[in-house]
Amino acid sequence: MFDLSTLPTKLYYINGKRVEQIKKSMIAETERLPCVKADKSRGEEIRQTLKEFKLLRTDAKITSDETFIYLPLIRTLTDAEIREIGDVELLTLDFTILERRKSIEAIVGFKPSYEVIGDIAVLTEAIDNRKEQLVAHALMNRHKNIKVVAKRISAVEGVFRTRKLEIIAGENRTETMHKENGCRYKLDLEKVYFNPRLAGERNKVAAQAARSSVKEEEVLDMFAGVGAFSIQVAIRAPQSHVTAIDINPDAILYLRENMKRNGVNNIDAIEGDISEIYEKFRNTADRIIMNLPKSAYLFLQEALSMLKPHGGILHFYDLEFAYPEEGEEKHDALERAITQAKEKLIAKVQELDEEFRSYSVEIRDARKVKPYAPYAYIIGIDAMIEK
Repeated sequence: MFDLSTLPTKLYYINGKRVEQIKKSMIAETERLPCVKADKSRGEEIRQTLKEFKLLRTDAKITSDETFIYLPLIRTLTDAEIREIGDVELLTLDFTILERRKSIEAIVGFKPSYEVIGDIAVLTEAIDNRKEQLVAHALMNRHKNIKVVAKRISAVEGVFRTRKLEIIAGENRTETMHKENGCRYKLDLEKVYFNPRLAGERNKVAAQAARSSVKEEEVLDMFAGVGAFSIQVAIRAPQSHVTAIDINPDAILYLRENMKRNGVNNIDAIEGDISEIYEKFRNTADRIIMNLPKSAYLFLQEALSMLKPHGGILHFYDLEFAYPEEGEEKHDALERAITQAKEKLIAKVQELDEEFRSYSVEIRDARKVKPYAPYAYIIGIDAMIEK
């Protein structure tokens, strides 16, 4: 039994309520668990990967020190999993086990689909009005940081990639401050496009830029939005220079504000249609980010024109559909989608004007970034293009 007399005197002789709080915190349940030790700079990337692989112990409190983060695991990792994650150390440590709280699913009786951007929760699938209110109030009661609950009432539309929302509960606004990978982004969900589920992908690209062998890399973000990729690259690779382009004037306004907010000055934020202004950047880029999954192929010629004369790295995003064939598992369908994306990128380069057909495409990595719909996936490809 816990001995209350072992509490420090300065903590024990306070009012009764405070003593009870101290007692609870001092005797919090702990458990010895396998964990991953990783550099803090890769913490979010690795956390997202472990979560995707269903290996992260979510009821144990993640800990860190000045240099490293320690991520608790459901079980120890296999050699193949360690190679997949890369550059991590396995340890066994004591972790605080968090009090289990009821999930939203347990509270409302079904599993609603939603995403959280800053302090706004957005319902991503239609449900009837009564259930909307039930989910909205459950979200705000369960997560005290959520101040607004909204629902989508349109698809992403137009060249500015915006959608309409309807406020269901909370404050009447669509502007928020979103935190991701140590960065802060101010944005309005009705004026700009932003996907919070790309946090791991943005961290992955920034990490690659940080490890680049090019001393002063020129990075070009063709569809920059509010700067989620650009700012993380600029921070993680301060020796680089980033050109961030977007056709949406509101996105560029937020991008410039977010540059100041995150203290970066190695980004040029440019408003414009990339198909009209790409000639200004011909032969300038070592690395190009093309985060426009539904139509990035339409801008391949512009992208390759902007790579330096010797070539460079392309971070290309593609939407692929792969319905399971007879006797095929879902995982096999995903692998087929990844293969389709790789083959399509190589084929599309060969279909460009004669100037580009001699370019070689080396696929360095291809992966599922996130599901888009049943049997539809956003695929991320890292490719070396040599002229």
